[in-house]
Amino acid sequence: MNENKDNKKKPLRPTSNKVKDLYNAYLKNEGSRRIPVTFSKAKGDEINEKNTPENDQDNKISQVEMSEENIEQTDDNIYEELFEKIKQLEAERDDLKDQLIRKAAEFENLRRRTIKEKQELIDYANEKLITNLLPLLDDFSKALDAANSNSDNESLRQGIEMIYQNTKKVLSEVGLKQMESSIGKAFNVDFHDALMSMPSEFPEGYVVQEFQPGYMLKDKVIRHAKVVISSGEPQENEGESNNE
Repeated sequence: MNENKDNKKKPLRPTSNKVKDLYNAYLKNEGSRRIPVTFSKAKGDEINEKNTPENDQDNKISQVEMSEENIEQTDDNIYEELFEKIKQLEAERDDLKDQLIRKAAEFENLRRRTIKEKQELIDYANEKLITNLLPLLDDFSKALDAANSNSDNESLRQGIEMIYQNTKKVLSEVGLKQMESSIGKAFNVDFHDALMSMPSEFPEGYVVQEFQPGYMLKDKVIRHAKVVISSGEPQENEGESNNE
């Protein structure tokens, strides 16, 4: 009876280390049987050792525990690093998103303001010129009143002359200038607009008459001079030449 009691296997006491429990159960069940057992070192190094009487069981268990502990620590470190990296990337994403929203709002405000300013420039571009021309309207009104109340043509002529000179002055202040007379000069398509040609004493291609003067706004031609160009000297009639 005592032998039967001694032969009964005592149950293993569980521990928190599953690898250690499995290994103890293996040794308990196999008894004195010796087979090669493989243990893993930390950092992936592998060693194979035979289970001989010279190898101590506690050392093997401690190696397994150390390997598991190192693996768990490595996993924890990796998870912490990944978690911190995710938090950093999320913060950068939120910051860039906020910047994008702000820039989009600023661009929209700039676009609307630019459109408004451009339209104002178009609507009031001639404001200064028109303001300077208002006194000329007053002069024309006075000239008409004088013409209606006075039959003196000389006074009317002087009034119109004064208005004309004032108009030229106002327009010259904004950069308008009249081209010089083209008569006797070679035709130039950049400044002249030919209406017709006629024989004259001028060489062919030269301006004979000017119907309408040209004007320039600063360095830009805004109206070409309307001119007549020469087709060369007039030829004698064939009949007259035959009679001679």
